[in-house]
Amino acid sequence: MRESDNARMFSKIASRYDLLNHVLSFNADRGWRRRAVRAAKLPSRGRVLDACSGTGDVAIEFARRSQQSAVVGVDLSGGMIGVGVEKTRKAGVHWVEGNVLDLPFGPGCFDAVTIAFGLRNLIHREQGIGEMARVLRSGGRLVVLEFAPPGHGLFQRVYRLYLRSVVPTIGALLSGDGGAYRYLATSVGDFLEPELVLDLMGAAGLRELCAEPLTGGIAYIYSAEK
Repeated sequence: MRESDNARMFSKIASRYDLLNHVLSFNADRGWRRRAVRAAKLPSRGRVLDACSGTGDVAIEFARRSQQSAVVGVDLSGGMIGVGVEKTRKAGVHWVEGNVLDLPFGPGCFDAVTIAFGLRNLIHREQGIGEMARVLRSGGRLVVLEFAPPGHGLFQRVYRLYLRSVVPTIGALLSGDGGAYRYLATSVGDFLEPELVLDLMGAAGLRELCAEPLTGGIAYIYSAEK
């Protein structure tokens, strides 16, 4: 899927996106985001970029935890940003419509960069990680929160069935766009294994690579330092 197609798809489902995230993850996504924010280790009065910020849940969590920090959310979907601006109006998040593959920021601008459930939607993942690493200062941290493809245990087989059957059905019922949630379910199943995500981060010159499994390994927090 092209970047422009991705942006249009997410704009179409923006108004129901938060609800479906919480329903389809049984509300686990809230805790996953909080853990990802903690993993960023943002210093007091730091600057953080939340890439593929969507409607701003991660950005809001940063703003709540550190009111003196500068929080920037960037996303390609104008529809998602529209929802995010309303949600984050009191939080003081600054929004930029832009492409993670070509971030409109200079080198070393941020103390931390996060991306939650956006890496698998990038057409050029290596380029995206390279751009996020570029805008990090030396010693800054990149944190990736992302689903992992199902494994081979019993729990993972149930998870695979859930992705194939339940996610598109509920997505269609609650958002009116079954195609979007069929795509999202497929994108999870086709995503990289955890060790390959760490390889991409290492290839971008990042160090101290870490992969933390969440909820039986259906999602991971990947973190690294520049």
